[in-house]
Order: sequence, then C-alpha cells, then structure tokens
Amino acid sequence: MVISQLVRARRAPYYALRREALGRARRWLLAALILEAVAVLLLIGGMYLVIALRAPSPPPAPTSTPPPPPTATPRPTRTPTVTPTRRPTATPPFIPTSTPAIPLAESPVSPLPSVVPAKESARIAVITLAADKTDSGEPVDPGTEFPPGGHRVYLFVSYEGMTNGVAWTFATYREGKLLDQTTQLWEWGEKGRTYLYYQPPQGYEPGIHEMAIFIESHLQGIAQFVITEE
Repeated sequence: MVISQLVRARRAPYYALRREALGRARRWLLAALILEAVAVLLLIGGMYLVIALRAPSPPPAPTSTPPPPPTATPRPTRTPTVTPTRRPTATPPFIPTSTPAIPLAESPVSPLPSVVPAKESARIAVITLAADKTDSGEPVDPGTEFPPGGHRVYLFVSYEGMTNGVAWTFATYREGKLLDQTTQLWEWGEKGRTYLYYQPPQGYEPGIHEMAIFIESHLQGIAQFVITEE
C-alpha cells in the first residue's frame, strides 16, 4: 500500500496531487512502522509470558521438624549397704515393780551450803535403765537385766518443777541393803531430762539391785534390775 502511494505521488501530473499522494504515503508508512513495532512488542511479551508460565515454581521450603524430646533412660542405682552400728534403741516404758522397803537416804554428814527449799510441784520420774548411752544422752540397750562385772548401769529420768540449789539424793541398793549414795544440789534447771549412773568399785555382783532418787528426803522413784549369774 505504501509503495503504490509513493509511485502514484511521483507519477501525479500536478504538484498538489503529488504532494497529497506523498503525504498519504508517509502516513501509511508511519502506520506500518507503528503496527510493526506493536507486533514486535506483542511477540516479545508473548515469549516472556510463555517463559514465565513454563518456569517451574520453587519447591516449598522444607519445614524443620523438631526432634523428639530425649527420654530419660533409667540407670541402675547402687543399693546402699547398711553397716551395722550400735545405735540407741527405742526406749520402752518403765514398768514399776513392787516397792521394797527402801530406807531413806541419810542426811549428809556436812550440811550443804545454800540449800533452796523444793517446790511442792517438784517431781523426778524414772524413764528407763540402760547399759550405755549415746553422745547426746539417749539410752542404748535399755533393759532390766545386765551381766556382772565392772561396768556402768545408767538411770534415765525426767524432771519438772525443780529449782537450782534444791538438795537431791541418788542411792543404790543390793538385796535391800544400801551400797552407796550421794547428795548434791540440783543444777539442771526447772524441766527436762537427764541421766545418772552407778559403777560399783568392785563391779556388779549377781542379785537384785535398785536405784532410788530423792528430792530432799522424799522418794521420787525406784528402778529395779537384776545382775545375772555368769
């Protein structure tokens, strides 16, 4: 179309016609160039679209699966071994026996200084007898039978209502006869627990023995035990 317009423009007999034909040729040429440019752009855009459609989509990002929490595997534990040691045993309640005819403790030869009168509520009670004691003053091997020999026998007592400075007496007997006694001033406070003991100079001989405790001249308790034969 453009070429035919150019040919006509050159062959036109008049200048005005030639000029009009030349203008139409230029317009057709410009339109052709525009159409060609649009076609090229459409072709290039189509190629990019096809490439974009054919491009593989990126694989999904892997999600990290948290590892399972570690399970505690039980380990064999070492069974503790028990080394037998001499420990304090449970203190059995003391069962009072029939009170024998115990003579009252004699008054001390020399009067004790600063003697304080005892309260009416003052009491000393027998708890138990034992062959030994712990470092903390608890009975070990409590009982009422002990072997003969040169060992101690412990008397455990509780007290209340006491006053420091009150005279008290601890006496020991064998077969109803007085073996020994001591009178002192109280110094352990108003209430608590304590222990006394006796060890004969020649050792314990078989027979029935008693330990008696007094506040002033008032008998508070008697603990009777047996020294067995060898």
